[in-house]
Amino acid sequence: MIQIYLIVNAFFYLLFAVWCIFKPTDTATFLGYNFLNNSGKVEYLSIYTGLELGFTAFLALCAFYPGIRLAGLIFCVCTYAAIMIVRPACALYYGNVSKVTYMVGGLEYILGIWGIILLIGELKKLN
Repeated sequence: MIQIYLIVNAFFYLLFAVWCIFKPTDTATFLGYNFLNNSGKVEYLSIYTGLELGFTAFLALCAFYPGIRLAGLIFCVCTYAAIMIVRPACALYYGNVSKVTYMVGGLEYILGIWGIILLIGELKKLN
C-alpha cells in the first residue's frame, strides 16, 4: 500500500511539474500568482517546477526501492502535516480565498491523512 501511495504522490508532483513547465502563466494564474517580470517567472519555475520534479524523483525511487519506502512515507507525512497546519491558518487569517485554494488543500488533506494512516500502521509494526 505504501508503494501505491508513493506512486500516486510522484504522479501528482510530475503532473504539476509538467504543467508548470509548459504553461507557467496558466498554472501561476490558477494558483493566484501574478508574474511581475521575468525574474518572477524564473523564480516560480525554479521553485515550483524544480521542487515538484525533485519530489517526483525522490518519491518514485522510494516507491521502487522497498528499503527506503518508509523514508518516502515519513517525508510525505511531514510535508503534508505542515501544509495541513499552515494552509487553514493562513486562509483564516487572510480570508476571501478562491475555490482553487480549497481544491488544492482538499487534495493535500486526502494525501496527508492517507499518509498518516499508513505511517501509524507502519509504526505499529515496528513496535
